[in-house]
Amino acid sequence: MLLTGTWLESDAKDLTIHLNNKKIWDNCRDGLPFPYTETAADAFIKYASEQVEQNEFCIEVNHEAVGNIGFVRGTDVERFNAEAGYWISETYWNKGIMTAALKEAIEHYFRYTDVIRIYATVYEYNTASMRVLEKAGFQKTGVHRKACFKNGQFINAHYYELLKNKS
Repeated sequence: MLLTGTWLESDAKDLTIHLNNKKIWDNCRDGLPFPYTETAADAFIKYASEQVEQNEFCIEVNHEAVGNIGFVRGTDVERFNAEAGYWISETYWNKGIMTAALKEAIEHYFRYTDVIRIYATVYEYNTASMRVLEKAGFQKTGVHRKACFKNGQFINAHYYELLKNKS
């Protein structure tokens, strides 16, 4: 595995293939297009390459782009916080790759930014993602009942955080 840290224009085809998956979309925010097209991939790669602070990390396996880890920095009084979001191709689920890549991305993000806290939200049915966060050092801070509306139903959201001095 190689966490490249940058998305390249040439990754658009891989991104389209791996992210065009309803099972992945079911665990992401509705802002993620589905079906996922090469046009969406091109737009994302353009966005990622224009960021002043690196906040999108390509997960590469065998020279193929198969996932992403992204950080969205807070604003105003929450400017030293960032929300983490991630996905990996279903082909690589339950192989430990996501945990290893997340640890690597967090280490880089903490080192090169002034962020001191990273948090993540996981839908109640995504126990694999909860385990990834826990193995990466995150602590569950609570469950917000019926906090999200996904696929026509209200679902609970599990909240996790990781502080810089704990990584």
